[in-house]
Amino acid sequence: MKFKVSIGLLISALLISSCERDDICAEVTPVTPLLVIDFFDIENPTEPKTPVDLSIIEVNGDTLDGSPFNSATISIPLRTNVDVTDLLFVLNTGDESEETAENIDGVNLNYVRIEEYISKACGFRITYDALDATPSSQEDNFWIEEVRIINTTVEDETSAHIQIFH
Repeated sequence: MKFKVSIGLLISALLISSCERDDICAEVTPVTPLLVIDFFDIENPTEPKTPVDLSIIEVNGDTLDGSPFNSATISIPLRTNVDVTDLLFVLNTGDESEETAENIDGVNLNYVRIEEYISKACGFRITYDALDATPSSQEDNFWIEEVRIINTTVEDETSAHIQIFH
């Protein structure tokens, strides 16, 4: 019996010691960054302005996690398998009153994906370059009045990439 336990311990020790640094992805390893969007008041462009009950839906997709957003700064994912992400920005989500009914505007985001190999354990990360945004609306009353690209490269989440004025 002691012999079987010793063999088990020996095998466990060999397996643990054979792990390489690349077998574990450290928390500090860079990952695919989110797109950071700041919202501002069109009347006072230096003042942040939180959109009310904002939901973001990928066209032909799902509502993004965190919706509805009630913040002047949000971070959202871009698609990693194609060079475009089409989003619908829904203001006043779920509000059916005439004064503040839902208002839907679209934003088409185009970019160039850059794959970067990190390690065997972490795989790849995607960064984005040549970011461009085109607003659209399915209604006559746009709530998004202007979209400005602040940073055309999405490599990290330390500052805004896009500013939306409403």
